[in-house]
Amino acid sequence: RQRAEHLLGVKIPAGIDDQMRLRISGEGSSGLNGGPPGDLYVLVRIREHDLFARQGADLYCDLPVSFASLALGHEVEVPILGSTTRLKIPAGTQPNDILRLRGKGMPHLRQRGHGDSCYRIVLEVPQKLNAKQREALAAFEAASKEERGPLASAFFERMKKLLG
Repeated sequence: RQRAEHLLGVKIPAGIDDQMRLRISGEGSSGLNGGPPGDLYVLVRIREHDLFARQGADLYCDLPVSFASLALGHEVEVPILGSTTRLKIPAGTQPNDILRLRGKGMPHLRQRGHGDSCYRIVLEVPQKLNAKQREALAAFEAASKEERGPLASAFFERMKKLLG
């Protein structure tokens, strides 16, 4: 047996995930007593992406959105693999809701089709308001005092029961 190094080109299949192993037949160590060489196993490591987290073939991304855009509905440009596309945010969308673009994620390993691109809605609250914005929000708050949303109503009902 002689130890030797050589460069080997490896074809990585689309859709492969972190920690998967590829077997390359006949490229391992030489066999005993002149037998055929064994197989080489390559452990695949995939770097984390700046925007996307991966779960199987689905990609996840946090999408910062303003209160007004969530309340009124909005269309935004979002990243997908290799480009961007438009995503419609329906009126009344809540923080932490996940909006999904079907078939815009990673390719399935050794299968047809792609996973989904999923966007978790993150409410972005402004840290500084000008006088006009502050006045508009105060007017909205005053107009909204009488009606509570379903989450606030449920919270206050539970609080009443707890306090007796």
